[in-house]
Amino acid sequence: MKYLDLLNAFDEWIEQNSISTCQIAIWYRLAALYNKLGRPEWVSVDNLKLMWMTQISNKNTFIKNRDKLIELRLIEFEKGKKGKPNQYKVATEVLVNSPKKGNKFEPEIEPQIAPKTAPKVAPQIGPITEIRVRVKENTANAVQKKTACGEFGNVLLTKNELEKLESQYPQEFGAIIDYLSSYIEMKGYKAKSHYLAIQKWVVLAYREQKKREENLIRGVNYGSYSQQKARKICTEYPE
Repeated sequence: MKYLDLLNAFDEWIEQNSISTCQIAIWYRLAALYNKLGRPEWVSVDNLKLMWMTQISNKNTFIKNRDKLIELRLIEFEKGKKGKPNQYKVATEVLVNSPKKGNKFEPEIEPQIAPKTAPKVAPQIGPITEIRVRVKENTANAVQKKTACGEFGNVLLTKNELEKLESQYPQEFGAIIDYLSSYIEMKGYKAKSHYLAIQKWVVLAYREQKKREENLIRGVNYGSYSQQKARKICTEYPE
C-alpha cells in the first residue's frame, strides 16, 4: 500500500473508532518510520527512541497504548533481544477491510400515489427531502463529534480541535492532553470545552510542572543561592 493511501485509510478508520491521542501518535510515528526506510515489511526501533519520537515520557503509558494498538490489530510486534531492538509491522488488513463512509444500507422508499380525488392540502416535506435533511444534519454532527483522548480517555476534543492543538504545540501535543486527562481523573474536573481549558490554563500549568521537575533533577528546586538567603537545614521543606 502506498504511504498516502495508508494515511488516508487510517484517517478514515479513526473517524469511526475511538482511540487515544497516544495511540494515534505511536501509529503515525511507526508509519512515518516505515515510509522513511523504504516501506520494508518490518521496522526496528527500541522503546526509548519511540517514546522520544511520540513525546510520551512515561514508559508504562507508552506500553499500555502500544499494546492497545496490537490488540486492535493496527500494528504487529516482535519483542527484541539483546543487541536487537523491537520490531514493528504496520498492519493494513484492518484498515483495508474497514467499512468506508457512504456504504451504509439505505432502505428503498416506496412511491406514494395520491388518490385521484385527493383534497387540496398545504405542501409538506416529502420522504426524499426528509432523508436529505437528516443526512445533512448527520454530516454536520459528524464534524462536531468529539473523540475521547488522553491517558484515561476522558478529554473530549473534535477532529478540528485536535488538529489545531497539534499545529500549535507539535512537541508537547500528547503530553498536554495527558496532563489534563490525569487532572480530570484525579480531581473530577469538569468543563464545557476541554479545548478552551487547554488554551486557557492547561498549557501553562503543564509547562510550569515540567519546569519544576527539571529544576528538581538539576537540584535547584529552592532557587539560586544568589536570590535566596541560606536557610537552616531543619527548616528547609519543599513548598
